[in-house]
Amino acid sequence: MSVSDGRFGIGIDLGGTTFGIGFFDATGALVDRASYATPKTEDANAIADVLARASREQASGIGGLDNVVGLAVGFPGPVDPEAGVVKKAPNVHCLAGYPLTSALQGRLGIAGVHLQNDAYCATLAELRWGAGKDVENLLMFTLGTGVGGGVAMANRVIRGPRQILGEVGHIIVDPEGRTCGCGSVGCLEAMAARDGIVDMAARVMQSGRKTVLSELVGSDQTRLSPQIVTQACRQGDKAAIEIYERVGFLLGVALCNCIVLCDPDLVVIGGGIAAAGDYIFEPLKRTVAARSLISGFDVENIVAAQFGNDAGIYGAGALAWELAV
Repeated sequence: MSVSDGRFGIGIDLGGTTFGIGFFDATGALVDRASYATPKTEDANAIADVLARASREQASGIGGLDNVVGLAVGFPGPVDPEAGVVKKAPNVHCLAGYPLTSALQGRLGIAGVHLQNDAYCATLAELRWGAGKDVENLLMFTLGTGVGGGVAMANRVIRGPRQILGEVGHIIVDPEGRTCGCGSVGCLEAMAARDGIVDMAARVMQSGRKTVLSELVGSDQTRLSPQIVTQACRQGDKAAIEIYERVGFLLGVALCNCIVLCDPDLVVIGGGIAAAGDYIFEPLKRTVAARSLISGFDVENIVAAQFGNDAGIYGAGALAWELAV
């Protein structure tokens, strides 16, 4: 561990399979990190025990919890940050309704423990320490299993009174499209996140069209993934490139709507699917340039996220500092 002088914020990125924990100084420098398995249990107290134990273990390298200004947990689902409670927990069912922040406070003996949605955390990470650190107004899309997002205005990430501001994955981009997990039809998340991309790739294979996708997965369509589509794009496969043309177009349509509502200085695109790079970014930018004329938004201000898959722990660490007592 590299230790700097001063105090540190703890950021925890809590997932259904693993959780990451990072220690950050006030500048956003990551001085230590570790990953642990999330317990497979229906006992929420057992999860709180593991989070607290991991925090104590890692804090030993910075002189103990006395040198911690606060701790924040980023969670992939709806939360009530004021109450410190997870509202819904699709991947960690036992945490639904559980008072996670008070449980950690009691176990660790520190006052500054906070809980937020993971997309909020990712947005805060980019605003404070990442691609958006020089702007006041930022819009973020995170592309993965779902489509998350965040909005920062006047240098502050905002979620609204019901914690839904920034839920860009549920902008309707195709009223005749796929059914979304939220129950609506044609949401950006249903069309352009993992399952939507896999569905498009499967349809290409089922059509009998010649494609590298068939070579990469054989006859087993369950092996299809955005990463496979990206691999096929890099081999020059026209069908795969067309899939990401469609994804980029849909993202661009959603972004045009967001731009006229939020008037951002910068748009940051993150998440695992963003690793497709220009195969998505180019059609996305073309769509915004052609369809957001009233805004005057410069598409060169659409950039890749700085922290990638580490956005969760960086964002939680930034939140720990933001709310430090």
